[in-house]
Amino acid sequence: MEEQLLEAVSDYELERGKPMPNFNHGYIQANLIVGLRERYRKQFSVVSKVSIPIGNTTSTPDVLVFNKRSVNWLETKPALTEPPILAIEIQSPSQSIETVMDKAKALLELGVKSVWIVQPHFRTVTVVSNGYPLKTFVEGIITDKAVGIELSFDTVLATE
Repeated sequence: MEEQLLEAVSDYELERGKPMPNFNHGYIQANLIVGLRERYRKQFSVVSKVSIPIGNTTSTPDVLVFNKRSVNWLETKPALTEPPILAIEIQSPSQSIETVMDKAKALLELGVKSVWIVQPHFRTVTVVSNGYPLKTFVEGIITDKAVGIELSFDTVLATE
C-alpha cells in the first residue's frame, strides 16, 4: 500500500516536499509578480520562491514581497536578514486548506506581516494578517491594510 502511495507522488514533490505546480498556478504566480512589480517597484522587492527558515524546516512561498532591498548578483545564497512583509501562497489542487492555513500561521509567527492565499478553483484571494480580520476577495481591489498593498483582483486572475 505504501509503495502505491509513493508512486502517485512525483519526483518534484518528493524533492521539494510540496505539490507540483500546474499551468494555472504558474500563470497566477506570473500575474502576481508582474502586477505587484508594476505598481510597487520603487517601494518593494517582489520575488518568487525564496526559502525562509522556520525552525528546523523551511517554507518557500510562491511570491514574496520584501521592503526594498538591493540585488547582489555575485551573492549566490543571500542570507535573509528579515522576513518578507508579504508572502503569497497559491493553493495547489492536492493541498488542503488546512495545510495552507498552517503554513500561513507559521509565516505570521515568523514575522511576516501578511499572507495571501489564492484559491484558483474557487477564484478567491484571502488576506490573513495578525491584528486584522481575515478577509476573502472575489472581485474588486484586494486591500491589505497590514502592509499597505492594493492590487486589482482581475490582475491576479487575469487570463490574458
